[in-house]
Amino acid sequence: MGSVARKGAAKLHEEPLPEPKSPEPSEELTPEEAEEARLRAERREARQARTQQLRAEAKEAVQRGGLSDAQISSPGKRQRGRRRAPLPEGGLSPEAQHLEEAVGRRDAPRYRQRLERAEAAYEQDDYHEAWRALDGLAKDAPNVPEVRELAGLTLYRLGRWELATRELEAFRKLTGRTELHPVLADCHRAQQRWVDVDELWAELRDSEASTAVLAEGRIVAAGALGDRGELTEAVRLLSADFQRPRRAKEHHLRQAYALADLCEQAGEIPRARELFGWLKEQDELYVDVAERLASLR
Repeated sequence: MGSVARKGAAKLHEEPLPEPKSPEPSEELTPEEAEEARLRAERREARQARTQQLRAEAKEAVQRGGLSDAQISSPGKRQRGRRRAPLPEGGLSPEAQHLEEAVGRRDAPRYRQRLERAEAAYEQDDYHEAWRALDGLAKDAPNVPEVRELAGLTLYRLGRWELATRELEAFRKLTGRTELHPVLADCHRAQQRWVDVDELWAELRDSEASTAVLAEGRIVAAGALGDRGELTEAVRLLSADFQRPRRAKEHHLRQAYALADLCEQAGEIPRARELFGWLKEQDELYVDVAERLASLR
């Protein structure tokens, strides 16, 4: 279950660029060929829908710092970092449990059904339904990593930053894993908890996370610097490992978009123009790169 939830986090998920459309089935196709063509079309439509969602999320992540005062934590909380224990060594902490251990063998099937229903709703992007299935599960099974993971991701999707933070911090403590650090750091960023963003980025940077996860963490950390007006530092951080690849993946595009946006804010217009131009070459429909590039001419 956990791998499905992490895949659904989107910011951590790799997606290929949209493929050219295949020819429509003709009358000359056999029934088997026609069925295969239909299945290909369905898969293509699903990929394109997913790509559109990722594009929207890329823009949303860049604009995270523009939240209203009503959506962020009170000023008294902004400069305090959490008392966060080091990651447990060797994987799971001693407190981590399986669902059956947490709720008992008799009740476990009922709770498992709720968890599976929440997972199915999450995969269908029905986050309100997912939360209805999850609500109360984390209270009844607080030491079950898969429960805290899916609850945190669902609340993140709903924009409930403080509650999502609670669940994802618990996931971090229980598992010692870092693949959701970008999502957790983004929750802290939305609440302007800069110390926590910096600490999570340092922890992620020193981990053995994948290239895609590191890229997402770097985007969040640089975005938080930009939110604070530290644009030169933000550009330097996001530029540190960025190279335009021969074949771009989603995390390359997201990092380039965030870097171009920060360069424009910092007054590095030629570089912003170059990055937006490269993005347009990769995918002219990516987010709003065509409009952004035109505005810089």
